[in-house]
Amino acid sequence: MAFSGVIPMERKGYSHFRDKECLFKVLEEIKARVNHDYSNLAIMLCKEIKEYYRQIPKKADESGKKVKPKLLVGLSGGVDSSVVVYLAAKAVGVENVVAITMPARGNDKSVHFSNLVREKLGMNDQSVQYVIPISEIVRKEIETINSLRWKGIAINAVRKRQTDMDRMRIGNFASRARIAILYDIARKVNGKVLGTGNRPEFVQGYAAKYGTPISFDFGILDELYKTDIYELATVLNLPEEIINKTPSTGYFPGQTHEEELGATCEEQDALAFLLFEKRKGIDEIVKKYKIKKAFVKTMLKRYERSKEKRMLRQPHIKLGFIEDGNVQ
Repeated sequence: MAFSGVIPMERKGYSHFRDKECLFKVLEEIKARVNHDYSNLAIMLCKEIKEYYRQIPKKADESGKKVKPKLLVGLSGGVDSSVVVYLAAKAVGVENVVAITMPARGNDKSVHFSNLVREKLGMNDQSVQYVIPISEIVRKEIETINSLRWKGIAINAVRKRQTDMDRMRIGNFASRARIAILYDIARKVNGKVLGTGNRPEFVQGYAAKYGTPISFDFGILDELYKTDIYELATVLNLPEEIINKTPSTGYFPGQTHEEELGATCEEQDALAFLLFEKRKGIDEIVKKYKIKKAFVKTMLKRYERSKEKRMLRQPHIKLGFIEDGNVQ
């Protein structure tokens, strides 16, 4: 049984499904795409990563020496980015993978979880700084914006007084700062950035334009749902702390993906699958799968509002699940 956060699936509350058995059936249908064989899926993904890596040309450094390419991952310590790091290390060797953690706050727990991943994989190159805090970069951005003589553009720096717009702007800037850092490092080390976003995030536009998790060179999990990713985490033997942690960007204390999107990961998986892969209509989804109509309309609205983000899509691993004519 897959997990989402610290609560076992059968004990979680699902406010958008009137019958949780309907939800579980859809999740089983998602798993059936790979015949419930996540060990084989991991092998397939590793082969794709290895082939992508093989095609990256070596480049000469400043001394003229040819440098082997590196695969860079923004490692938050969450299950998605951790799975990508594990797969990449398995595919091309841990010495060719650089997993960078960029905490947005001084007490960001992402550092602890990310260190678990690096320690377990033996990623310990002493010449590399794997943790690059961005809190000072974000603080300077707020100061710069607030110093402008531009009425109404300021960001409230006091967390308790921040509006939703303030938090959105800070989070989006932090997201873009992470991508800027990854690509700056990639330029120097002949690196390519691997994507860590999943299918429900993609169709809902849960990403900052030109930021994480939509900006990358090669996407790994684009056709997979959170359900798939938790199963992969299990077969790859990720630390249980990571499998059981609640998904979060870490921009603000207590922030979670499920709270921001107003639905559990399982509910998002199931509805995204029915709407955008199975191409089911609203009426059928509501009647047959006992999903509340308001939830269906909310996800469709998010999809419509985020179209321009999907126009930025980069190459990704294609597993044959998404047919022509479906949401790309």
